[in-house]
Amino acid sequence: MIRVLSRGVGVCAGVAMLAAFWSVPGAAQSRGPGGPTDWSHARIMAARFGPDGDRNIARNWRSARKQMQLQWAQQIHEANQSDPARGRSKNADGDAHLDWSLRTGGYGNVVGSPAKYSFDITAYNCSDVIYFTVDQPGTASAVNVIAITNAYAGCTGNAAGTTPTVKFGIALPYGTATSAVPSLDGTVLYVLESRPSANGGPILHAINVNNITTSPGVYNFSTNTWTQTHTLSASPIGTASSEQLFQLTYTGVTNNVASPYLDYDTNQLFFGDAAGRIYRVTGANTSTPVQDTSNGFPVSCGTAQLQSPVFWDNQIVASSADGKIYRIDLTGATPYGCIASSAIGAGAATVSGGLSAPILDVTNGKIIVTTNNANGLGGRAISASNLRFTSGESPTSMQITGGVSATIAPASPAFDDAFWSTNNGNLYAVATNNANNKTYLERVGYNGEIGNVLGQAALAHTSGAAVVATSPVTEFLTGAASNPDYVFVGGSTTNYQYMNRISAGFAGTDNSPKAMDSSFAPAGGVMSGIIIDTNLAAMTGATAKANIYFGTIGVASTTMSTIVQLAQAF
Repeated sequence: MIRVLSRGVGVCAGVAMLAAFWSVPGAAQSRGPGGPTDWSHARIMAARFGPDGDRNIARNWRSARKQMQLQWAQQIHEANQSDPARGRSKNADGDAHLDWSLRTGGYGNVVGSPAKYSFDITAYNCSDVIYFTVDQPGTASAVNVIAITNAYAGCTGNAAGTTPTVKFGIALPYGTATSAVPSLDGTVLYVLESRPSANGGPILHAINVNNITTSPGVYNFSTNTWTQTHTLSASPIGTASSEQLFQLTYTGVTNNVASPYLDYDTNQLFFGDAAGRIYRVTGANTSTPVQDTSNGFPVSCGTAQLQSPVFWDNQIVASSADGKIYRIDLTGATPYGCIASSAIGAGAATVSGGLSAPILDVTNGKIIVTTNNANGLGGRAISASNLRFTSGESPTSMQITGGVSATIAPASPAFDDAFWSTNNGNLYAVATNNANNKTYLERVGYNGEIGNVLGQAALAHTSGAAVVATSPVTEFLTGAASNPDYVFVGGSTTNYQYMNRISAGFAGTDNSPKAMDSSFAPAGGVMSGIIIDTNLAAMTGATAKANIYFGTIGVASTTMSTIVQLAQAF
């Protein structure tokens, strides 16, 4: 590979609590507060020992929470090293183990990321809730918004770890291809129903998750069918007992890609559409939210489909199918306009020329994206751009990661613990080999700028190789006694239909790639995001308390899509 360029609960109180936690030696002996994890928590990154002097860690719930989890995991790991028996799961069965899965009742894909509300973010709790969305119409036997509790073995009704509780299974008229987003206090779930423009446009639902108590949905684990699904009540809205805090309709809009981003500080919500427009909702924690149509909103950022936007320091950042990054500066003059970077990807002529959803490295002031068709370079690439880039500004560094894959959209990469803990680590990106006929995971050096390719690993597959679409890459510092920093990525189609796991820091070359440490073949391929719960040592076998959550692709008339809990050390 070629180096191209060198170079609710108030959020303020919650962040203060988390900031105090990670900065006080030994604080991980206590338990942490509860909170959500969704797609957006992998999009704001703040490392220790960076040029910002750690100041940006405590500015956002997402980055503060990550550092608290890391300190907790590091203390567990140190304890396991001093007592190796402690680091071995007592329930290990020696096999890749699927704890539970539920069929969705249909053949629509699970493509958005699951979301999880944890009542203690350093431990498991039977009251934790995991949410999934499905891109299929709801029926009397098929669901598209699912909530699961009692997810762990030993919880009520789940003695063996195979029968969690359905909190609800909602059948919206249209499915949702984007991710659900919980509120900071876990009482509201924001879901964008992907209703086509011709049928009235998308609907933003704010679901009161604890008010769905009448006929919430029933799943039969013996027959693997939904014997009851729930129809969400549209009215009354906004009362103490309503199923919805509100719902908003976006007439004439198309969006099957951009998930909503919730800013916990200001209770603003942002999302993008297929025509390059960014929408803002204010008062998202109230029954009378405002669809902002003032100050230039919706703001036009090109004319192509936008990925899920990210909000930081009064900057809305979104990447586009046209190959550019866009930002809206909310400290600037109104009406707001959109600032466009240079073309990093080749553009919307093929899906590969777009960009992955942006990752903001707020320690170094960078935006990280990938593309499967870099503009003018004839290959895949991962790039870093200045967070406050000027109009037409090019990336500050970029690395080629394989050949062009014309029909495959790019997937977001992930950082490792070496970056989080020292500001000098690695990024992990989906790549191809030099011959452009195999799907790889590559380790690329990163310290505020994109470095060289340092390791290559081949995704698990059966005989024969191919270049396939994958899930976003996810990393987590686990409770394992050795090599605890795990990287997860799912393969989607053909002979790559596996969930893959490998420890961070791997080597390997193009001709001799590292093999995955483990793989698991669910029913159908994986393109959804991956959510991870705890960094406990009980991470193998049927009674694991440390797991990952994802959804699968359905195959029309043959294989229903599923939602899955899988032990981390599968």
